[in-house]
Amino acid sequence: MRSHGPRNIAQTLTIGMGFAVLIFGLTGNGPARAGVNVNINIGAPPVVVAPPPPVEVQAPPEMVYLPEPGVYVAVGIPFDLFFISGRYYYFHGGNWFWASGYGGPWAHVVYKSLPPGLRHYKVERLRDFREHEYKVYKAQGHGFKGRHFAAVAGPGSRGKEHAPGHGGGHSKNERHD
Repeated sequence: MRSHGPRNIAQTLTIGMGFAVLIFGLTGNGPARAGVNVNINIGAPPVVVAPPPPVEVQAPPEMVYLPEPGVYVAVGIPFDLFFISGRYYYFHGGNWFWASGYGGPWAHVVYKSLPPGLRHYKVERLRDFREHEYKVYKAQGHGFKGRHFAAVAGPGSRGKEHAPGHGGGHSKNERHD
């Protein structure tokens, strides 16, 4: 035989009251009214990234080719500036930007849109590649045998600067990817 002790009766009453509140609340026939709040979020709000400060240097930086990632990198300046496929890429504040010249104007680039030479390496690793090649560049001086060119400031720049492949101390081994 089943026991109808105080514990079982309390559970039965609690469950029954719960159903009653639910039924009266949903039908609007009771004192309790059910409130419904539905939130639907599709995608995240757009991320607005402020453009970085301009790259300010005294002379166009020298761009040296890094064979491992397959990109050019500016050497001798305190910026993470790269060149690949006709664009300059600038890493600043945890974000990537691109421009047609090293002087900007800069447009934000989402990580998945970076060229493979930049996307497949962490910035710290790209800096290691740069430091290695810069040591070779400094040691060889004007006789540097690697591919390199003087960077171009871009639209609205002042002064005469050489575009890749147009002289101005460029290596005869120069090639732009």
